Amino acid sequence: MEVNSYIDQFTTLAWQYAPKILSALLILVIGFWVIRKFSQGFNAFLRARKIDESLSPFFGTLVDISMKIVLLLVVASTVGIQTTSFIAIFSAVAFAVGFALQGSLGNFASGILVLLFRPYKVGDHLVVADKSGRVTEIQIFNTVLTTQQGKKIIIPNSKMTEGAIENIAEELEVQAEISLLVNSDTPLDILRAAAATMSKNCPYTIKTREGSVQVNGISRDDMKVNIACWTLGEHYEETIAWMFEAAKEEFEVRGIELAKERRKDMAG
Repeated sequence: MEVNSYIDQFTTLAWQYAPKILSALLILVIGFWVIRKFSQGFNAFLRARKIDESLSPFFGTLVDISMKIVLLLVVASTVGIQTTSFIAIFSAVAFAVGFALQGSLGNFASGILVLLFRPYKVGDHLVVADKSGRVTEIQIFNTVLTTQQGKKIIIPNSKMTEGAIENIAEELEVQAEISLLVNSDTPLDILRAAAATMSKNCPYTIKTREGSVQVNGISRDDMKVNIACWTLGEHYEETIAWMFEAAKEEFEVRGIELAKERRKDMAG
């Protein structure tokens, strides 16, 4: 009798759960097939839209995992497992992790915005606050700048999206400008001739565009002048360095004297 009772219970459970299990298995197989096809199509869409290579795998994986989690919840619900508690636990864990990593998540979100909208790219020369250098890496959390001296400057991406950035794109024509303090009696025509020679001899300048001299301040003893040459963004730093050396040589040849730096009298 006891064996028959077990058989009856097993038969009852089989009739009760077998259709649900078969349905769940069918949903699981079909669901994984649909997810695989959708993921392939989504990745092809990302490639067609030329989304940054750093972001494409991330978005593809995010969509794939999200759909699989939803599929597993549907399968569990089909079998008869209550999913409400799982959703509540997952939400609580996600909230706790998000609160603990809110700074990192801010950098992460900013990194996605940078990679999506591309306000700058690798090779551009950036000035961010008091830091400057050429972009060598754009990561999810940070942007890496490299100075002429080979130093790496790692800036969190949240800083890159919350303030102003001076971007000197490598393919654009820009003015490389240096500021110098010369004696106030220096003739402007001699300064302009020196600037023209500097622009002509510089290997990085655009020869179809002339150099310029601009007076930005004058006093009894000295005059502040900006000397500018046109170049491409990729040669900006090299042009600045070359201009300082060329200015020293041209000033010596033409008799242009730099003014002595004004210093405030120190009291006490």
